[in-house]
Amino acid sequence: MRGIRVFGGLAAVAASSLALPVNAAMVTQCGPNVCYQYDNAQAAASWFGLPTLLGDAMYFTPTTFEARSADGVGIHSGTNTDVADATWVFSRVYSVNSSYEIISILAYEEGDYEINYAGGETHGDLYLRARGLNNLLEASLIDTDAVDFYGSSGGVQLWSMTAGLTPAASLTQLATNLTVTIQNTLTAFTANTTPGSELAWIEKKLVLDVTTVVPVPAAAWLMASGLGLLGFARRRQAASLAA
Repeated sequence: MRGIRVFGGLAAVAASSLALPVNAAMVTQCGPNVCYQYDNAQAAASWFGLPTLLGDAMYFTPTTFEARSADGVGIHSGTNTDVADATWVFSRVYSVNSSYEIISILAYEEGDYEINYAGGETHGDLYLRARGLNNLLEASLIDTDAVDFYGSSGGVQLWSMTAGLTPAASLTQLATNLTVTIQNTLTAFTANTTPGSELAWIEKKLVLDVTTVVPVPAAAWLMASGLGLLGFARRRQAASLAA
């Protein structure tokens, strides 16, 4: 059975709120095989920026999604631990061709960090979630990843995280229509034990989602058709009894 490999993304453009649209709107963007729907004024847009679609790839490249702490003061929280947290929601991710299921979603992230003294820390967390929207209530599919760094990094270093889901294999319903959420938390810590010299920061530079779709097995469509015909027959029977 031949499948179509679709590269979709969940990654970021510049995170300046000045770049956001004045009027909130639900946006739908479609590549050759996958469509993405999202609210362009959701809170996470100030961190991620708005996504860019290239073919079937939806991606973000953040420039200011950062947690930074210097001499015991975080730039966001104002305490010795700085926290930058945002959750991006694609309200719908669905196949352009409804006879194709989404069989996998792979979220890849990368960025850089630096800690310049022995007592500093930086951390990153990735949370990927998907849920089917085809009229059947099921538990969400969830995967996570994390990076943790302690002590002097010896300069700027790179990091990456990956989380993956398998909707077609994990959901009872056809995995043709999903909601997808990606949550990111970055933290940086300095204690101010050596005032004037402590710095720790971690920044997100890329978030990319890779989505694969394949044809729905014929048996699944036959079952769905059978259920539809059964419902139609019951409605006809009820109508004839009423007459």
